[in-house]
Amino acid sequence: MVQFSAREKGFHNEIEAVIDVDKDNEKLKKVWAKDIAENTIGAVGIKKWLRKANQKGSVEVDAISGASISTGAFRKAAIKAANEAGLIKVNTDAITGASQNDSHSEYNGIPKPANFPLINKLTTEKEIVKYDDTYDIVVVGAGGAGLSAAATAAENNASVMVIEKQGIAGGTTNYSGGVIQAAGDKWQKKYTKYQNDTPENHEKEYMKAGEGRVYQELVHDFTQNSPKNIEWLSKMGIKWTSVYGHTEIPYAKENFADRIHVYEGGGAGGNGIILTQALLNYSKKQGARFTYNTAVVGLIVSNDRHKVLGVVTEDHSRKLKYLKARRGVILATASIDQNLELAKDLSPQHYEDVKAHHCWSVQTDRGDGIVMGMSLGAAVTGFGGTIDFDARTGNGTDDRLPTIPSIFVNGKGLRFVNEDSTYAYGFRAIFNQEKQLNKPTYQIFGQTSISEKASPWSTESLDTDVKNGLVIKASSLKELSSLIDVPVNNLVKSVNTWNRNAAKGIDPEYDRTMGVKPFSGPYYAYKNTPGNLGAIGGLKINKKCNVLDIYQQPITGLYAAGLNAGGWIGSYYPGSGTAVGGVIHQGRRAAKSILGLE
Repeated sequence: MVQFSAREKGFHNEIEAVIDVDKDNEKLKKVWAKDIAENTIGAVGIKKWLRKANQKGSVEVDAISGASISTGAFRKAAIKAANEAGLIKVNTDAITGASQNDSHSEYNGIPKPANFPLINKLTTEKEIVKYDDTYDIVVVGAGGAGLSAAATAAENNASVMVIEKQGIAGGTTNYSGGVIQAAGDKWQKKYTKYQNDTPENHEKEYMKAGEGRVYQELVHDFTQNSPKNIEWLSKMGIKWTSVYGHTEIPYAKENFADRIHVYEGGGAGGNGIILTQALLNYSKKQGARFTYNTAVVGLIVSNDRHKVLGVVTEDHSRKLKYLKARRGVILATASIDQNLELAKDLSPQHYEDVKAHHCWSVQTDRGDGIVMGMSLGAAVTGFGGTIDFDARTGNGTDDRLPTIPSIFVNGKGLRFVNEDSTYAYGFRAIFNQEKQLNKPTYQIFGQTSISEKASPWSTESLDTDVKNGLVIKASSLKELSSLIDVPVNNLVKSVNTWNRNAAKGIDPEYDRTMGVKPFSGPYYAYKNTPGNLGAIGGLKINKKCNVLDIYQQPITGLYAAGLNAGGWIGSYYPGSGTAVGGVIHQGRRAAKSILGLE
């Protein structure tokens, strides 16, 4: 036996593919990997790709959708190695590494993974000749909510099938930091000064941040059960190691506490894979079943259309299957993140944002579950805002890293918001200013600002960003105003007012409390640029996660969880740990409701 290897750049680092070749028979014996970054989406995808390749005895298998960057790179490296071994003859320069499943085409004007229609149609029971399979519960989507639903149902002895469009589980939760908000638990007491915090205080803060648009029964159920969910996850092996707080919500300070729980290996983008893999492994151990690379294209309903009985699925070969759900169907397909058509109709800020900027959600988050519910007359709620943060600066994400001495100014050179407010609150204000004036907004700071501990720039990186045009530099505010096209008098007044008050440690304009220091030139302007983490809004549900119709009546047999549901997040995202905490809770709640628990 002899070995051949090749390397390619993956998402995190260079990846090496190694193939063992039977020299006598000139056949592939085994393909394996070296230098894989652990606890990453790529590692999960490559493991799955290796299983497929070794079962087939060939390196010419598709990359895994949902992890296509790293598996595509690894696939290309494996093909290079096989070429060198003389097992195949492929022009490796032409290999993109992408799977055919990751190509894009159009369906009703909406970009989509190939072979997946957005929605087919309702199927009535009388149209079903025979069900292909029957389960107690069918879960649509294997993101954080779907996995939590599957785990909860399976641990309570229900038969569960989870249908997932991608080739791996986890959905957009994989790309999160995996952090979760909870109040009053033992970890909060261990890691913070907030010894007397309660779920009731947590509820009050969320209700205030919701600005009258959230439903109290949903928020109450979420906050009351968050400590229990933290404990539940710890029993799966999730080790909670720290707790921190979000940055300011200007009108909700009285109920603030450090509540954002971080687990070992978590806290940064992409670390959500640790959480989703724990949920997946636990679900499978409890008996839940999973089908990948398959879409749910419609609901099966009773002949009078008053009850959901199951789902219709379609795989990449266009084969349809009819699955019966004896006790209920849980929709957990996220919001309308990648669906521009629905965003245009339902969510103005998300629409404008995703149209112009990158959305970090997985491509399959197109609101399928929301459309399925609407086809049965379901109500929707909570649309309008989006989950935005600045991926370059990370501004407003963490109260341990306050915003550097700086101000945000609009197209008139005027300050308009507390710059240290939690990121999506800040970006809602940015969105409104930019829409009103049809001009960009900027973060204005000085050379002295970058010496702060929380600065996203060093002297070297700032020079590089200036050279590349990402940051504009000027020796004076007059020069800077000309470069960013704002009135010089307004910009000078805005900076001088900030500096005068900041010298006293106060901000009477917007009540900012952190990073309140003067700054001086040379001066810099960075154009505020959102990175989109998904839409807010979904199907209207009650406390039990029953989907409600437009007459506020439950649709029998149909449930929605996580960001597939609306009404528990308001017009902006109130801080890290909300989404993951909510999807974990509602996935559990939907399963418990179906099974008659609690």
